[in-house]
Amino acid sequence: MARRKNYKRRRIILKNTFHLIRKNGMENVSFQMIAEKSGISKSLLQSYYPHKVKLTDDVVRNILNTLDKQVNKFNHTSYGTVGARTKAFLYTIAMLGIYDEGLKRIINEVFSSNDTLDNWSSMVEEWVRENQIFDEDYFNPHEVEYGIAFVITGIGRLYYNNNTQFNLSAEQLADYATSSLMYSFLHCTPDEINQALKKGHEIIASTDIKEIHHAIDTMFDDDKDIVC
Repeated sequence: MARRKNYKRRRIILKNTFHLIRKNGMENVSFQMIAEKSGISKSLLQSYYPHKVKLTDDVVRNILNTLDKQVNKFNHTSYGTVGARTKAFLYTIAMLGIYDEGLKRIINEVFSSNDTLDNWSSMVEEWVRENQIFDEDYFNPHEVEYGIAFVITGIGRLYYNNNTQFNLSAEQLADYATSSLMYSFLHCTPDEINQALKKGHEIIASTDIKEIHHAIDTMFDDDKDIVC
């Protein structure tokens, strides 16, 4: 019973944190605000999450897991899909930032400083390893992990400065990141890269951003599996 209660309360805390940072931004949400919205004391909240960074990390992890499940659902390719999935995954992140101002606020704040970028890069690397997101025998798994963490940090900077400096589309951003990953870390040929980008475009063409957005909206509902 205690574990079930613990899990249920963590779900409530994560759900309320997600809605608060989506509305106000990470820097403008305090433990007190989260505790009040969750109907608990600040001290009880801190017994679950002693540090705010762990709490926001868990929110982002659930976003990542939800996105990956959604991208997989629309992926109809079978072999050599690491590049295609990377492109579709990054494209979806960028599109959600365009589609939803609250999610754009979260993404921008993650990419707004060296501290948050370093934390984000480490978290993504760990998340990829734990979930075997791009687990294919053809590639060295460590190079995949390190490469994804590296290019996400780079694409994060590009995404953050895009509106004011570059004006790239979501697919162009995803193409740059995927090409860098495949060439620099996976040692792929230009033909292999072009094939992966083409497959990634096919996944993108089949995705429904409204459906993915709804999945993010409802990811902390009682019937959903969550990471906490």
